[in-house]
Amino acid sequence: MSAIESLLNLKRFKEDEARQQFALMLRELEVEEKRLIGLEELYDETGRKFESAANELIEVSEIRKLNRFLESLLDKIQHQKEVIVLKERQVEESRKLLEEASKEKKTFEKLDEKQKDLLNKEIRRKEQIRTDENAVIRHARKRGDRR
Repeated sequence: MSAIESLLNLKRFKEDEARQQFALMLRELEVEEKRLIGLEELYDETGRKFESAANELIEVSEIRKLNRFLESLLDKIQHQKEVIVLKERQVEESRKLLEEASKEKKTFEKLDEKQKDLLNKEIRRKEQIRTDENAVIRHARKRGDRR
């Protein structure tokens, strides 16, 4: 195995790692987005309950309790949005790393292909030289047999 082939294998491994990391980052982002949707749905549902409770006679302590819960949900929603922004940055960074790893791999694939082409040309050149030498030897033998 040539040095270029060894490096190419390393670049392929790094690309696979980068691809797996990118997929992991995407899955994590998806989980966090679903969590945000769940919090927003809970906030909306609780808000509707709060509105319907406003039409009924309920104790002030219950209203305060619902209000604190809504405020805590808003805090969680805001925090979750920050988490998502962070995850989006991580996804973008892993995407860049994957692109870079792919470019490096392609560069080494091209080098490997060029090296193989040169090797094949050298093999064909040597085969041609042997063929030519054999032809000269046969020709010389035929000339020798005629004398």
